[in-house]
Amino acid sequence: MPNFADNPIKHAEQDRLQRREGARSVAANIRELDASEGYVLGIVGPWGSGKTSIVNMIRDSLEVDPALPIIEFNPWIFSGTNELVESFFRELSAQMRLKGRKIAAIADVVDTYGDLLSPASAIPVFGAWFERVRGSAKALRAYQEKQKGSVAQQRDKLAEELARLDRPIVVVIDDIDRLESSEIRDIFKLVRLTASFPNVVYLLAFDRGRVEAALTQSGFDGRSYLEKIVQLGVDVPVIANSSMLRVLGESLDDALEGLDATDRFDTDIWPDVLMEIIRPLITNLRDVNRYCAAVRAKARTLGSQIELVDLMGLEAIRVFLPDMFSAIVAGRDGLTTASSNFGTGQNDPSLKAEVEAIVAAGASHPDVVRAAISRLFPAARRHIESNTYGSSWLSTWLKARRVAHPDVLALYLEHSTNEELRAFDAAEQAFEVLDDQASLEALLRSLNPAELEDVISALEAFEADYPPTAVVPGSRVLLNLLPELPDRPRGMFGFINGRVVIARVVLRLLRRLDSPAQVMEATTQILVEVTSLSSRLELITLVGHREGAGHKLVSEVDARSLENTLRSQIESASPEELAQEQDILRLLYIPKNFEAGQVVQADASSPTLARALLLDSRSVVQSQAMGNRAVRRTTRLNWDLLVEVVGGEEEVKRAIETVRGSADDELTSVINLADKYLTGWRPSDWGDD
Repeated sequence: MPNFADNPIKHAEQDRLQRREGARSVAANIRELDASEGYVLGIVGPWGSGKTSIVNMIRDSLEVDPALPIIEFNPWIFSGTNELVESFFRELSAQMRLKGRKIAAIADVVDTYGDLLSPASAIPVFGAWFERVRGSAKALRAYQEKQKGSVAQQRDKLAEELARLDRPIVVVIDDIDRLESSEIRDIFKLVRLTASFPNVVYLLAFDRGRVEAALTQSGFDGRSYLEKIVQLGVDVPVIANSSMLRVLGESLDDALEGLDATDRFDTDIWPDVLMEIIRPLITNLRDVNRYCAAVRAKARTLGSQIELVDLMGLEAIRVFLPDMFSAIVAGRDGLTTASSNFGTGQNDPSLKAEVEAIVAAGASHPDVVRAAISRLFPAARRHIESNTYGSSWLSTWLKARRVAHPDVLALYLEHSTNEELRAFDAAEQAFEVLDDQASLEALLRSLNPAELEDVISALEAFEADYPPTAVVPGSRVLLNLLPELPDRPRGMFGFINGRVVIARVVLRLLRRLDSPAQVMEATTQILVEVTSLSSRLELITLVGHREGAGHKLVSEVDARSLENTLRSQIESASPEELAQEQDILRLLYIPKNFEAGQVVQADASSPTLARALLLDSRSVVQSQAMGNRAVRRTTRLNWDLLVEVVGGEEEVKRAIETVRGSADDELTSVINLADKYLTGWRPSDWGDD
């Protein structure tokens, strides 16, 4: 597993920015320094620019010479002036004892010097209680006077010992800019106090702006103070754009290795998202590591459910522009609501306000905000420019799993799929086997019947890619499923039912063929294996020339031939076979529009057929009173159609009497309503009983 921890490189072999030669040059400079009066060298760069990595490579080069002692002091693990002073010299002496006989001999002198520099309050006898004792101030002054002489003597002794060394000691102090301001001042006081010792070279790493600000106090110029201490400042090289892109690309490759998220990667949109959204937000290697860790975590969770380029663009915003990302979460409707000719909110001022809030939250990076809207959320472009994307784009975005679609964005934000997206997942699988009749049927029949209609509807998103070889097998499976689709409750405006959904997909399949002759050949092959007469009627209606229903995909002659064949099949079907049909009244009535111009008369003397006809004549009408949100549902009978199909009201009476004695509750309610119709009663146009 790739490691994207926020750690500096340890050795030059890990250098990905070609900085090792510069580090070797600094190391060579240290070896050649005249350190007879000490020397302070600074590696200067902003937070996250790679100072520690450069220091490590300098140490790598210096350690080639084992005789050159390197001592490291980490001030970050200590706090407060007293602890810093004491710890500095204690660390110095402890590490000197490990650097060979000559240097170890100086360690005791360093210890003594450090003890003398430690504040009096560190000495047990000068505790807080002692300062309250009479005469304690006088005793303290006497101690301090004595201390001054000892410090001077010990300093001279330490300088003499250090001057005898044939190699300088390199003291490395990193992470200075992570300290509190007071601690930064203490560190530089320590350095200044000891910087003039012979054969002591300090290698400091810090952020110039942070340190200068900490050293500036009471009107004192921190920059001037720093320049008096640091004799040579080496700035961390600026990372070339080409180098940053190369490292970012390598790191993303590592981050995504072994994940199936790369199965959905659009190479056409990647360059724009990379250069306009991701790259402007990444300034150093620490950013690269943080970003790649975030991408890997999100891609591992979501896999190939979302376009990877979109995921990477949004992760850059989430990691580096958290305020803007929060605004995106709050303004998801403004980002994903497409324009519509039906006024579905595209002019809602609240949507525009949401987008404006996102723009304001990303004000520090206006170009990134504009690019994010343009590249990731094109539906929102109308709020910041003149481009408009209509609702027809939604299926395109859903198919490509772009976060521009509200369900896909919800998946990215919530890590869970809703019903529409689950249906689309299944539709995507169905599309893959659309030309394999057995596999397609097995897949669709394995689904929850309640979800089947949504899955078939979602297949429309792939119509531009339907292979011609899928026309016959795909249509057969869909038409044979038509009688089995459960009747779902519809809202006030639920005009599209399961029959229409299947018809739309079959029509789009047939349109993949090039000529009426090809459509006729395919229709003939499909009909051979379609078992339901109602489903055959659906197909024949689609390809035929009937006004308002047919799409004229075959010639008029072929259309009439198909209709006549179907009429013969309906007329020869037994009452029991007809009773099994879906939309039986429609099946018997539509042949009136065929060449013969007559409905197929039903023999309602069969109890099975009579029951089917009566139940099929029932419909539910929904209505609303003006100023009232309540929806009223009333049951009606398609009386005129029923009467025409069975041959008159007397035949309806016979059909009712045929089944009255054995009617269950469902059929009884229809019979009671039919009895009212037989008296001449009719419901009003307003849905009243």
